[in-house]
Amino acid sequence: MTHKIWIINQFANTLDVPGHIRQYELGQFLVKQGCQVNVFASDYNLTQRQYLKLKFPQLWHRETLNGLQWNWLYAAAYQANNWRRYLNMLSFCLTLLIIGLFKPKPDLIIGSSPQLLAAFTAWILAKLRRARFYLEVRDLWPQVLIELGGKSPNSLMVRVLARIEHLLYQKSDRVIVLAAGLVDYITKHGAIQVNWLPNGPDVEQFKLEIPVEVAKADYHIDPERICLMYTGAHGTANSLDTIVEAARLLHQSHPQIFQILLVGDGPEKSQLIEQASGIECLEFRPAIPKGEMPQLLKAADGLILTLKDIPLFHYGVSPNKLYDAYAAGKPVIVAVGGTVNQEVEKYRLGFTAAPEDAKGLAEAMRQLAQIPLSERQAMGQRGQDLIRSTYSRTKVAAKLWQLIQEDLCVRISY
Repeated sequence: MTHKIWIINQFANTLDVPGHIRQYELGQFLVKQGCQVNVFASDYNLTQRQYLKLKFPQLWHRETLNGLQWNWLYAAAYQANNWRRYLNMLSFCLTLLIIGLFKPKPDLIIGSSPQLLAAFTAWILAKLRRARFYLEVRDLWPQVLIELGGKSPNSLMVRVLARIEHLLYQKSDRVIVLAAGLVDYITKHGAIQVNWLPNGPDVEQFKLEIPVEVAKADYHIDPERICLMYTGAHGTANSLDTIVEAARLLHQSHPQIFQILLVGDGPEKSQLIEQASGIECLEFRPAIPKGEMPQLLKAADGLILTLKDIPLFHYGVSPNKLYDAYAAGKPVIVAVGGTVNQEVEKYRLGFTAAPEDAKGLAEAMRQLAQIPLSERQAMGQRGQDLIRSTYSRTKVAAKLWQLIQEDLCVRISY
């Protein structure tokens, strides 16, 4: 019997645009297992801040990607994190509800955060369409709004979101978490079935035959310098000002050693460019399509990951860009704290610093530059080994498929 599955994530992307592609890759895997899969995502791209497919007054555009049905939905545009951001979220939910009520009935709906309202709307659709429901927790809302956004736990918005959060934990057939540290938290908040299915890359995409020297030339990277990259969103959570200040210290002490790239886009980018004035070893580059990321990472000597110093990020994150670095066979420099730093130290995958510690981050960069190339390559190899054993997207997708078969076959047997 063919299983009909909907995957809903407002910020899901395809290979040809910047951003995470977890839903795309999971959807493709499920299609290969014989499922009919629809993905629902916003056509307004968060990284590029523009519409990709829709023309006014369209609400919905569908395209088929190797058998995967991709539904681009209307959501109101926004540029900064003000009231228009909330309008963006609500308008996506409204469009999703309208479209979801008129499409053929699914057997399973997977609603994914961080947009908790979209996940709640997905649950409502599951109830109305009498389908099973999985909640995928990418970010822990509303806790991230409290710790990162400065919202009061007693504010009306936070209290409403907390009620929705607890309802979804209790009513979902399964809760899928990307960060292992969230399993206990969500279980204590009423979830019956919690499964850890982490982020991770498609290993095949990183099997490139391009020599490092060619990759460096393609991306205009000086082969005589140590090239360190950050790739991803330029937002408050990413703490890229820490990288800027670390680069300033290296500019002063080692002016000819490093070439540090910040690749991506986001609301903080213009401010960061202004902050970085005069730092010659630091460059800002535009976001690139996700499908091009393996080629870019090939040109790096090391990859950087930073996050703000909040308790949630010490146990509740599963960073795609970190696993891309592992898959690319590159050593990493992380300033996150908690489980991320511990993993890098345990498996000897690179160097660590405390979050928001520019001096510590600069020192970690210097340490990486001082070790022999053979040791950097060994760090990268250990990262690739960890991907194959734990974070491979194929392994994760296969575990998801096993859960789906168990649940839907049980339902069919009744």
